[in-house]
Amino acid sequence: MITIYQNAPKLIKNLLLAAVILPAISFAKPVFEMKNPKGETITLRLATTREEHSRGLSGTKPSEFSTKEGMLFVNETMGTRRFWMPETLFNLDIIFLDSNLKIVGIEKNVPMHPGKTEPPAIYRTKTYQAQFILETKAQASFSKNLKNGDELKFSGPSSLSEIVLKTRQQQ
Repeated sequence: MITIYQNAPKLIKNLLLAAVILPAISFAKPVFEMKNPKGETITLRLATTREEHSRGLSGTKPSEFSTKEGMLFVNETMGTRRFWMPETLFNLDIIFLDSNLKIVGIEKNVPMHPGKTEPPAIYRTKTYQAQFILETKAQASFSKNLKNGDELKFSGPSSLSEIVLKTRQQQ
């Protein structure tokens, strides 16, 4: 007969593993992705609150944002959108999307600006009617061949309409 004392090392090991693995599983961030017409996929960071919209990628170091990532700014409705680039530490492609994720405007290789004061001038995009805005690194293959009229596909554990609804509730 095996006693609890003989199994104690194995039991302790399993409890420690559970203590490390279970929190990581239960607190893992959901993964959202965007796919371009060529089938290339990027992982998304979502900006849904006013604070997240205001901060965007400002202050993010180039090493902290890969060419396989994008930031999707989620707005509850279509509207007039214009972006500017203070405290941005790398060039971006900024893609303006309608409610169906069709590209209505795209500005490529938008220049970085490491501060909040001018001169030099802080880049400001043209104004577009859009609901969503996607930012990628300028050298990302995901955005390289995108053009007006292309449609992107969103995937994740929540639909984009569910995220928009949550955004509306946060406002």
